[in-house]
Amino acid sequence: MTKKALPKFVYGDRGYVRFIRRSRGQSVMMKEEPGTPEFWEHYNLLLKGREHVPAKRNFEALILSYFESEAFRSKKPRTQADYRKYIEHIRIIWGHLDPQKIETHHIFKLRNENADSWRRANYLVQVMVILMNHARLIGFLKKEHGNPAKGVPLFKQQSDGWEPWPDDVRAEFEAVATPRARLVYELCLGLGQRIGDVLKIRWNHIEDGAYDFHQGKTDKPLLIPFTDRLRAYMATVPKEGMTVICNQGGLPPTYAAIRDEMNRIKDAMSHPDAKRYVTHGLRKNATIELYLAGCDDEMVKAVTGHSGVEMLKKYGGQVRQKVLAIKAQAARDVAEQNKSRT
Repeated sequence: MTKKALPKFVYGDRGYVRFIRRSRGQSVMMKEEPGTPEFWEHYNLLLKGREHVPAKRNFEALILSYFESEAFRSKKPRTQADYRKYIEHIRIIWGHLDPQKIETHHIFKLRNENADSWRRANYLVQVMVILMNHARLIGFLKKEHGNPAKGVPLFKQQSDGWEPWPDDVRAEFEAVATPRARLVYELCLGLGQRIGDVLKIRWNHIEDGAYDFHQGKTDKPLLIPFTDRLRAYMATVPKEGMTVICNQGGLPPTYAAIRDEMNRIKDAMSHPDAKRYVTHGLRKNATIELYLAGCDDEMVKAVTGHSGVEMLKKYGGQVRQKVLAIKAQAARDVAEQNKSRT
């Protein structure tokens, strides 16, 4: 490469190039290929009088780089927490390894080693896809290597997701719950939202008997009118803090505090299976009740905030199929009746 093709202060030197700036006493060998992103990054640092300190190419450096990236920092706090949890597992087992040494069969083995929890196994594969894509972006992985995590099959979900609370469990919980636990229960059931969004409800979010908010996970704006049942129950709730659900001092409670309170109540219940039903299952109860009331998919999504039909299938399950089948067969009957009249 001729000097004319090189930027200011850069000269050819024994097959490489050297940055020479005599006024600052700088003379630095640059081993990056001129014109590449790595070259310009090093060059700009040298212009500022700083030396380039190459990161050691391992998963420790890759993970640190990803956590500092806009792609990670733009995610919701809940998503960031989930990513950190599973990426930490990667850091512990592969932190010292060069990402270029990881092949598809290594990731497939990682998945199988965590097969006792399909959710954890799948999440590890998914974060590896993200990490290895970031490795390509920062030059830790060459283009021709591709992304070794892509194409690793995920385990099929082993159930229809969170179980809805059966009527007998609901009846006993309503009878023995503490006031705060009962309030959580009624809000989750009446609004069909995740517990995280329910805990954030402030009194000023409620206007004309409706909850106006942005979902924490999706950032989707929703306005959900209260059901008659929820409206009647909320009329009995005193305003003791800024949030509807609060602790004795009027401050918002932590998720852990609410979880533990709900669990203590279920542990003390006489129903033998009470402990297996989690608070998130009430979101499924709400979805089922909407379908049984004759709502179509779009109406259900307008309340629950689900983004697609696939998630509704997971939450509505057989009830959704049953309701749609009844409507479809009724439509056939009407069509047949009209045909016979002509």
